[in-house]
Amino acid sequence: MAAGAPKDVVAAGSDVENLEAFRERQRVAVADALIELVCTSGFAAVNVSDLVRVAGMSRKTFYKYFPSIEAALVHTQKMILAGVRTEPALRHESGLSRFLGQLRGIADLALDHPERMIFLGFFDFAVKGNIQAADRETYEAFTVHLAEESVSAFTQGQQDGSIDPGLPALETTLASTNAVFGLAQRCLNSLVTRDDVALTARLIAAELDAWEAVLTAK
Repeated sequence: MAAGAPKDVVAAGSDVENLEAFRERQRVAVADALIELVCTSGFAAVNVSDLVRVAGMSRKTFYKYFPSIEAALVHTQKMILAGVRTEPALRHESGLSRFLGQLRGIADLALDHPERMIFLGFFDFAVKGNIQAADRETYEAFTVHLAEESVSAFTQGQQDGSIDPGLPALETTLASTNAVFGLAQRCLNSLVTRDDVALTARLIAAELDAWEAVLTAK
């Protein structure tokens, strides 16, 4: 009996893990459907009826995971922002390298997944100001956490001498992040650049080079 007990524990644990993996796939399916709707049909198509059709699930299933379409939009925004990450910094990397790596994560998102960058712009324009109180607190805490990660890399750079110590950490972090995000979103919405991936890549690279020059300790 004793020898069989660990097997039961492992099996139960596997069942729990499999169930959570399934739930995560369902949440991702909802997020992917929202992104597709925003990119193809705009704000008018963001409703539960069209969402469940694109996601291939019933309304009942959708409401198992999200209490409202707004909650699903917030979840999708958080999922995308959490994915704007480069590989973990190596121990010998400078704070400047870490910080620039985070900015490059934004560039990679725009170039590799433009539909997700378009969703971020839609969320900021049409959703963020209307988030219900129940979702606003957790969303704001999430965005503060992301900003703290960037500021951490910035202050590391000031401490190790790779970033100009005279620059204000929070203000410069927000300015550089918003600048790269803003440029990427404008490139994806401009008639001149949205179909020219090579031009978009060069413009974003120039923006990153400019920020590296600003940040580097003199």
